Amino acid sequence: MSAGTTARRGPRQDRPPAPRPQPSLARAAAASPFEARPDVVRRRRSRAGRADVLEAAAVLLLVGVLALFLRGGGGSDLVGGGAPGALVALGRLTGLLGTALLLLQLLLAARLPWVDRTYGQDRALAAHRRLSTIALPLLLAHAAALLVGYAVLDGLGWTSGWVVELWRLWQGAMPDMVTASLALAGLVVVAVTSVRAARRRVRHETWHLVHLLAYAAVVLSVPHQLSTGTDIAGSRPAQGVWLGAYLLTAGAVVLFRVLLPVARSLRHRLVVERVEDLGDGVVSVVMTGRALDRLPLRAGQYLNWRFLTPGLWAAAHPWSVSAAPDGRRVRITVATGLGDHSARLARLRPGTAVAVEGPYGAFTTERRTRRQVLLVAAGIGVTPVRALLEELVTGPDHVAADVTVLLRVPASGSAPLRAEVEQLHRRHGFRLLVAAGARARGSWLPAGAAHGGDARTLRQLVPDVRDHDVYVCGPTAWTDLVRRSLERNGVPAAQVHDERFSW
Repeated sequence: MSAGTTARRGPRQDRPPAPRPQPSLARAAAASPFEARPDVVRRRRSRAGRADVLEAAAVLLLVGVLALFLRGGGGSDLVGGGAPGALVALGRLTGLLGTALLLLQLLLAARLPWVDRTYGQDRALAAHRRLSTIALPLLLAHAAALLVGYAVLDGLGWTSGWVVELWRLWQGAMPDMVTASLALAGLVVVAVTSVRAARRRVRHETWHLVHLLAYAAVVLSVPHQLSTGTDIAGSRPAQGVWLGAYLLTAGAVVLFRVLLPVARSLRHRLVVERVEDLGDGVVSVVMTGRALDRLPLRAGQYLNWRFLTPGLWAAAHPWSVSAAPDGRRVRITVATGLGDHSARLARLRPGTAVAVEGPYGAFTTERRTRRQVLLVAAGIGVTPVRALLEELVTGPDHVAADVTVLLRVPASGSAPLRAEVEQLHRRHGFRLLVAAGARARGSWLPAGAAHGGDARTLRQLVPDVRDHDVYVCGPTAWTDLVRRSLERNGVPAAQVHDERFSW
């Protein structure tokens, strides 16, 4: 093993060995590979089926928008209406497509259970952000093309005529233009504050408050869409379908972002039981409540936590559970140096009420496709990994040789929950690798362990890595490097599951 990396295999000699699996279970495992088990096959097919339905629905929405455009004569206007007419037609088309993508964005952020179980909220929100880079430019193109096209048709000229046209519309020629302009301005503000460089400079609470402008912008845009133009306003059926799409989206947001979290919080009545200081700026918050065995929470998932105390109640933050749910308590482990909100958790008092949204996330054993599992964690990313590990090693079909844990820790050797992982290792005898030391430049491993390249080192540490399901959690850039090493070792993408700590 390279310098700075230690490995532990099997239980310590001064402790009894881990219990062996029941003979009947061992025979069943040998006779039927894990990936061929009926429950595994059923889960895999269910995810694939849900993905097909969701993606088909998105495509159908876009096709329907194109059909609206063509039904209103947009095709002929685009190719045979001259330059001004083509601009107006282009403005109609980009407005329809941009609005449809905006509705899809809102649905991806609505915490729909189907979306969460199929893709996980981190991927859904990543898709939400990618769609914004398409939807907003389309809506800006919509406004620009229509203003210039109508300005030329009204004899105002190509260059500055759009300014006069906009002023006329604001003055009353088209009453809904004021609200439409405010809606577009609100979307621009949301987009600007969502750029990664901007997110780094604002508090999460501020960013979240600004982000609520997106909902206001969507509401402000509705009168403009239902009363202006030929594609929707000119057809009662089209108006009904369009308004239905808005109501469906609004209903999903209200149900899954507001009503369900409120009902779940009232039902389980979580309160802080204690706060444990783990040292090195890390605390664990242990909570208890009512009927927690009925909270649909799995190891590896997270909730949005809102602690109902001054300084914390106004914003909900996503933190993964750091222990496998046992029906009695729920625990999160947080690095307090990541912001004012996190730092205040160390001062929580027992009895503080807690409201929750969730649980969310597909970083669970439900996505497992192979008997062998590799868990890779860095920094505070160990929290969901530690919960997954506990579930894996205490589950009914656990065999110690099936699980390998690779912890990436700094040169000091100190890492959140490391002592708990090592205690589980001594008790259950899975394989534990600890990669300690300063990280090599461009590598996810310490300098002393990456002489032959990350992919080769990983292959040396876990020779049969391609036969594993791999769960990875840590900083985004670090996780990307781990995924690259896995890809170079031939691990199929379907066997790699990650959770990224970013917003």
